[in-house]
Amino acid sequence: MNVIEFNNATKIYLKGFFRKKITAVKNLSFTLSEPGITGFIGPNGAGKTTSIKMLLGLVRPTSGSVSIRGISSEYPKARNKVAFVSEQPYFYPYLTIYESLAFVYKLNGYNLNKLKNEMERVLNAVHLENIGGRKINEFSKGMQQRLNMAHAIIGNPDLFIFDEPMSGLDPIGRRLFKDIFCDLADQGKSVFFSTHILEDIESFCDKVVVLSNGSLVYSGNIRPLLSRGVLGTEIVVKNLTDENTDVLSGMKFEISTFDNEEYMIFIPSGGDVDKCQEYLYSNHIYPVSIKPRVKSLESILYENTWKVSAL
Repeated sequence: MNVIEFNNATKIYLKGFFRKKITAVKNLSFTLSEPGITGFIGPNGAGKTTSIKMLLGLVRPTSGSVSIRGISSEYPKARNKVAFVSEQPYFYPYLTIYESLAFVYKLNGYNLNKLKNEMERVLNAVHLENIGGRKINEFSKGMQQRLNMAHAIIGNPDLFIFDEPMSGLDPIGRRLFKDIFCDLADQGKSVFFSTHILEDIESFCDKVVVLSNGSLVYSGNIRPLLSRGVLGTEIVVKNLTDENTDVLSGMKFEISTFDNEEYMIFIPSGGDVDKCQEYLYSNHIYPVSIKPRVKSLESILYENTWKVSAL
């Protein structure tokens, strides 16, 4: 059974006096069948927020269907053990952290005997321990985002849906949220989150779903997408002689130097990396490092105006 399934989901809004039709999402189909971290990306206006609203049952698709674990998102029971974190959370500002967490916990109908332990667990997880008695209106946006995450993980849900969850966080907060995502995935849970920061997608996502103009342009593992941007291989070595440089250049490899007397040998994609290494080893030249040279995910996507399937 798929954790999340969009089946030809279309959402059309009627705008203005003349009820002009605006298609926010068009025939969107994709599935999330396994636990892990899935990034949901696309430029502004791509349809990400509307898709998330359909997934949460906040709006209904004009046609097609959206389901969670085989249950239509239109039904409240589809959202059992589902947590949501929005970009701009709202809190009752004069509640304390403890009161706010208790409110969310009771609202979800969790076992009250575990409330105290759960509050301690989630506050430790978001590094807000020992300040549970403070009122929310005393907090910065970043601290409120941490409390928002605590709301999400309390009660131990199975599916987490995040809309720009790291907006407003400082670098320490961003690192904390990434660690929480990875920990949830290690526990066998599903994390589905939208973001504009493609570095986040590249660094720790298992899968990615890409939208453009309300339509799907890519859905699948992140690695095949990144592999489309591989430019070649970089081998860094020391102590090349002029003769070594001439031979390697004759093999159509590019040679560049650094100030610390290191040399970078670049083998373009499709070049013979093994041939380069065999020559180096036969001359007792041992690499300092070997790594691929790749385009960033941002370059792969944006330079083709999000037409990923055309790459």
